[in-house]
Amino acid sequence: MRCTLGVDIGTSSSKGVLVGADGTIIASATRAHEVSRPHTGWVEMDGDIWWQEFVELARELLERVPEAEIAGVGVSGMGPCILLADEDDEPVRPAILYGVDTRATAQIERMTADLGADEITRIGGSALTSQAGGPKIVWIADEEHDPWARARRLYMPASWLARRLTGAYMLDHQSASQVSPLYDIENERWHGAWWARYSENLEQPTLAWAGDVAGQVTAEAAALTRIPVGTPVITGTIDAWTEAVSVGAHEPGDLMLMYGTTMFMVLTGEETLRTPSMWTTAGAFAGTRNLAGGLSTSGALTAWLKGLTGTDYPQLLAEAAESGPGAEGLLMLPYFAGERTPIQDPDARGVIAGLTLEHTRGDLYRAALEATALGVRHNV
Repeated sequence: MRCTLGVDIGTSSSKGVLVGADGTIIASATRAHEVSRPHTGWVEMDGDIWWQEFVELARELLERVPEAEIAGVGVSGMGPCILLADEDDEPVRPAILYGVDTRATAQIERMTADLGADEITRIGGSALTSQAGGPKIVWIADEEHDPWARARRLYMPASWLARRLTGAYMLDHQSASQVSPLYDIENERWHGAWWARYSENLEQPTLAWAGDVAGQVTAEAAALTRIPVGTPVITGTIDAWTEAVSVGAHEPGDLMLMYGTTMFMVLTGEETLRTPSMWTTAGAFAGTRNLAGGLSTSGALTAWLKGLTGTDYPQLLAEAAESGPGAEGLLMLPYFAGERTPIQDPDARGVIAGLTLEHTRGDLYRAALEATALGVRHNV
């Protein structure tokens, strides 16, 4: 049975799937994991978990479907993340995750002052925010001298999997465009001067488009994963862009909403659009550009309330339905982990306004759902 193996590394779990040549899902598997929050505003994950879970998912799926003939491997993952590794590809510290990690505020301010806000936007497309990868790299250089001294390569989840599977050191253009301000979006290449200024320790990953073949599965990787030697592996990209492709929402004019622990929105066009309230990126495919946005919490809010109340989701949903529109006068601002777009404020905090002794957990859950909906509306 000829099929494709796909694995995505998400914020809350890693997912694996075997897909037939006609698009039919043959089998799927999941590994749950948690991020680390060692300090307020820090969100990290051990990069070794990404590879460990890939191996587990691949072996499980291939054991469950022994007749599977793997024609190719697809990889994707959350991002932009900053995983730095040494010359032996050992991570020098946990990966710093995307815009939910807000530690690099001082670096954002300094780099913006040094380079100029207009020049940063002209070269990279976006203003520097907590979503940008460049300031996170500079934070490591400023604050963690030993890891920085050992760092030689830059990875994100998809490129880390491609490296472990094939030995190729690559990054797709879309992910690279979020390592602001180190990528030149109009010329689709690394910005040499700014890379030298802020990332001189690091080798530049070769740039490719998400669907390009990064390489073939090595004998070492095949022994661990049971994927045949020589199987092609694509370069891959960030999960939200992969999701847009998977649902056919990647043509000019399409807007994709992705619900998860956080919320993501991707609008596809052919021109480079710039606005300080959103993120400008390269597209998943050559010749496309994206305007993107994201809420720092969506599923994270509902998970928080589920844990707080000790109730399951079906019960909470039933009670929220009974509450009705407006949640009996409760209004929630969903900024429990700061906020990304459109307010770009890592110091924003969540608010539940209008509480009375008559309110129920169903009202609270309804308010959380409406907070996410209104956050999406704000972005749109």
